[in-house]
Amino acid sequence: MPASPPLLVLGLDGATFDVIRPLAAAGRLPNLARAMAGGRAAPLPSTTPPMSFPAWSSFLTGEGPGRHGIFDFTQKVRGAYRIRFVNASHRRGDSFLGVASRAGRRVLCLGVPATFPPEPVDGLLVPGFDAPVSVAGDAGSASDPRLYREIAARTGPWMRPDLDETRHDEGWHERALAALHARIERKTAFTLEALRRLAAAGRRPDLAVVVFSESDTVAHHFWRDHDPGSPRHDPRAGALRRGAVASVYERLDAAVGAIRHAFGAEHPCFVLSDHGAGRASRRVVHANRRLADCGLLARRAGPARRLDAAARRARDGALRAVPRRAAQTLFRRLPSPAARLESVARFGGLDWRRTAAFSEEANTQPGVWINLRGREAAGCVAPTDYERVRREVIDALLDWKLPDGEPVVARARAREEVYRGPCVEEAPDVVFELALERGGAHSLVPTPWQEPGRFAVHTLADDELAGGRGRGMNGTHRPDGIWIECGPGAGEGAPPTWIGAVAPTVLATLGVRERPGPHDGAEIGYTAEQEARVAARLRALGYLE
Repeated sequence: MPASPPLLVLGLDGATFDVIRPLAAAGRLPNLARAMAGGRAAPLPSTTPPMSFPAWSSFLTGEGPGRHGIFDFTQKVRGAYRIRFVNASHRRGDSFLGVASRAGRRVLCLGVPATFPPEPVDGLLVPGFDAPVSVAGDAGSASDPRLYREIAARTGPWMRPDLDETRHDEGWHERALAALHARIERKTAFTLEALRRLAAAGRRPDLAVVVFSESDTVAHHFWRDHDPGSPRHDPRAGALRRGAVASVYERLDAAVGAIRHAFGAEHPCFVLSDHGAGRASRRVVHANRRLADCGLLARRAGPARRLDAAARRARDGALRAVPRRAAQTLFRRLPSPAARLESVARFGGLDWRRTAAFSEEANTQPGVWINLRGREAAGCVAPTDYERVRREVIDALLDWKLPDGEPVVARARAREEVYRGPCVEEAPDVVFELALERGGAHSLVPTPWQEPGRFAVHTLADDELAGGRGRGMNGTHRPDGIWIECGPGAGEGAPPTWIGAVAPTVLATLGVRERPGPHDGAEIGYTAEQEARVAARLRALGYLE
């Protein structure tokens, strides 16, 4: 039996001290308030960009994206104008879950993104929202399907796709908030039942890691109602919308208290988030339109110009319109239909002979690729011109201005300046960070080429401020997450300097000397049906346009 005490790690995806501290001071978050008062609280810087997949992958491995290779939910295929959906098998770095399990520690891990397919652990691992599950098939995504089914029979499934976040029809906010509250209650019950069953079987976990995603979801859709200073604030919002963010944090606080009590409040506990949250500006920006305006990107003439729009319509309607049996036939006959449609939607309609640089226009990974000859399928930039063109792209981004002269882009850098490690070449050639306006972050969305008069910067109308397709979300990510530690040893030594420093902190607390290292396991691609489910879920969450 390990001599070190058991450790509880609770993740609140996207949680921010900007919400926690005022609510704790008002007495509305008693459990987090006690943890901060009796332990230590500090900002926890995220990855660049501060997004869930790279950040949680760094949390697990102790490495940056340049080493573990996870930069986003999708990855551009080298040498091709297409993307693939990534999962944990594409990660280069080992995780502290596997390291701890191999060192004899029992592990319970629930809801951590980028953990599908699950690695073998002594205990139970249930992946996060990226697992391609249906209501009936989610047990197959767990490391121990039998144990999962036993727990779910008492509490309900860990994850239920019960909310389409892209459809803000009448009554949507009421349904959404009720769904978030129910999710927190169900996940809390699942965690408590898992702890009970493992303890009853003599397998009490030495390490429990539980991540709740609801703090991130509520920020994306209700931040403008929570924050009167938001440029997207709606003064007509009722009490339910105005109080939605606080109500979700209150329920998460109760979950923290219940899980700590069940695990043992006398044991060390870390509470953290992968990134923070904040307001969005009224602007959406189009990187490819900016590149076109600067002569770095060209569109094809004629019907091909409408190819990407047609692909988007086909992509969005495919799963809804095709009956299930017909869909299964399509999945068997057409490999990776979701990725192929997403690829055409991102890259279709460009004239590669006259395009020197292009962006995927993904808000989750703002970047620009150079259309390099010898690397890209139809590259036109000679290798000797690579650095000159990359400098032109950086200058074009840094010179990009709002109508009042303020910058659109805060920083634009060569990828080697942002990342280190063997996976750097999998990042875009130029990585950029959007500036803030009145504290609000701009949203990078695909250029609507079907609107010829659309500028590279677009100011949203009043009826577009809630967010949605082509409008971004009204709450966005921020670089600083949260770090709270309590229990024995809290405050000893320095807090983690960034989310990648959590892995060694966890293992040191458990008394495990081994550290995560390179991981060369075989990549396991999604089946076509799994891929379609993942794509649909990412789109429902607002991460895919």
